[in-house]
Amino acid sequence: KYCRYHRDHGHDTEECRQLKNQIEDLIRKGHLRKYVDRDAPQGRREQRREEAPRQEEQQQQQQPRGVIHTISGGVASGGDDSNARKAYGRQSLAVQQVSHSKRLRTGVDEEVISFSEVDYEGVRLPHDDPVVVTLLVELFTMKRILIDNGSSTDILYKHAFDQLRIPVDQFKPVKTPLVGFAGLNLLEAIVSTRHLLMKFPTRFGMGEVRGDQEVARR
Repeated sequence: KYCRYHRDHGHDTEECRQLKNQIEDLIRKGHLRKYVDRDAPQGRREQRREEAPRQEEQQQQQQPRGVIHTISGGVASGGDDSNARKAYGRQSLAVQQVSHSKRLRTGVDEEVISFSEVDYEGVRLPHDDPVVVTLLVELFTMKRILIDNGSSTDILYKHAFDQLRIPVDQFKPVKTPLVGFAGLNLLEAIVSTRHLLMKFPTRFGMGEVRGDQEVARR
């Protein structure tokens, strides 16, 4: 199977949901009028008109509320000396940004999580950089998130939850010893720091989160 829209294997072009959503969006904006079937049944046209406001409302609800910057660093960021860390950070200018296509696979069989030479795409070797990503958390674009599968405990203070506008009644007290907040095992995620890549299974196929090497060095 090959998708001409994503230029990648895994599903056919006719099965591509992202392409269908893109076409529907262009039709709503009036860019594909000459390709729209004007003789379509009235029920279908009314259904599309009813679905358009709901889809626009959902898109508005998913807009980020703001930007949160977090910081990671230490010995791995160039050494213990401040001058060495600054020199290491300046090397980020040579790290190229490579776009990666969104891969969705429709196979029902469980996929084996593995890493190969292909996963080095966009990674400058050799390196000792951490896996740093950007995620959408509570409708905030949260940058500089360190993916760490170590055993140390990370503390998130109440002030951070207040800024995320998470109400106190959503907190759940625990009686067991505190060992961490990661939850990577629930995702069945595997992290390769050498590839700056995390992979995890989804119902659409293998999901990937790639670290930003330039941001990691900054």
